[in-house]
Amino acid sequence: MTPTLARMLFETWAAQYDPKADVSFVRQQHGMLAIMRPHLYPPVVPESLRGPKWGQR
Repeated sequence: MTPTLARMLFETWAAQYDPKADVSFVRQQHGMLAIMRPHLYPPVVPESLRGPKWGQR
């Protein structure tokens, strides 16, 4: 893992706990990470394929 990638991962993780985080910056980093490391994100499932218990444990 490169230092740049590690910093991006940490900043996007830490943004969820920072109420003053810049939303557009975080979205931009999420976009970059989704392209560079797609295995870090869950697959996008269309609403038509979601069952009645979607999102429940």
